[in-house]
Amino acid sequence: MEILLPIASYSRAGHGLLLVLLVFAGLLGLAGALNLCRPAPLLARTSTFLLAVLVLLFAAGFLGICWFHYQIFQRIALELPPPFAEMLNQQLTAMNQGAAYGLPLYRADAPPRYMLPLWLENEKYYFWFMCYAGMALAGHLRLAHHRFRAALHLLLTAQVGILFFYADPFQPPLPGFFGEIGPWFTANLSDGERFGFFMRLYPRMVFYYNAHYMWFHPPLLFLSYACITMTFAASVFMLARRDLDIEVLGYDFAKLGFFLLTLGMLLGYPWALKAWGPNWWWDPKICSSIMMWAIYSTYLHTRLYANKPAMWYFTSVLGVVCFLAMLFTFASSFFFPGEHTFGG
Repeated sequence: MEILLPIASYSRAGHGLLLVLLVFAGLLGLAGALNLCRPAPLLARTSTFLLAVLVLLFAAGFLGICWFHYQIFQRIALELPPPFAEMLNQQLTAMNQGAAYGLPLYRADAPPRYMLPLWLENEKYYFWFMCYAGMALAGHLRLAHHRFRAALHLLLTAQVGILFFYADPFQPPLPGFFGEIGPWFTANLSDGERFGFFMRLYPRMVFYYNAHYMWFHPPLLFLSYACITMTFAASVFMLARRDLDIEVLGYDFAKLGFFLLTLGMLLGYPWALKAWGPNWWWDPKICSSIMMWAIYSTYLHTRLYANKPAMWYFTSVLGVVCFLAMLFTFASSFFFPGEHTFGG
């Protein structure tokens, strides 16, 4: 694959950027730890600068991911030997007659290419944490509460640590995808073997990698996860001490997150019908997502009665439970077999 794509140079540059991210996040986390334990703010301007630099570094890395995906689109195509094109289209036509959603016919003059979304494999963590970094900066600028700022900074530091040590999207980039398509370009396949391999790759390209819903359904969910993290930080503070400004900020992000989560789930519905047919309701990820949505909805409803005795703290507990439900929903993709299983 190195002949077709600059994988090695992209991997080195991306990992280097993550290293710089880790250094700045470590400094921000150190300032956050100091502020969390102090009655008065410390290094306020420095913390603002470090957080702004982190957001810019995240944006630069995301632009790099966009560039790499464009290179994949430009340089990788599933080209079949000419004699097989007509035979393939005959088979696709027969298959499409009995299917609710058919596969596009093969065009020899424009062989199918991968239009990969920007949140595949470990890239999804990068996008998720980048969204949180932007929201943390917004919350940092909105409130001058130094301990709340410190909590936001520590959460971001933990996320950058996860990226660098456990979920590096650059080293190696997209190992699952390249492992899947690698034999097409590296193995010495006969024409018959290549035809059979194409029939395994093409449906997954159409219904997963190149699906329009991949550009809306996952990113909306990851944006909502970032909002839930902001609400979680505010809820933890509300359990310790009632502060109206922090509570209002948490509630504002909760409203935005609930809208994004609901929209993302609704957009996943037609995609599920197209890719899996009608028998998809009992997928573990879908069931846990509905549970999380119900808890989220309960949080927003109890917030309407926050002025009643004990409801303020009950609402904050629900904000924490919603965050835990989000983690469970995400983890369900790893531990429970289903259509959403990562690495399956």
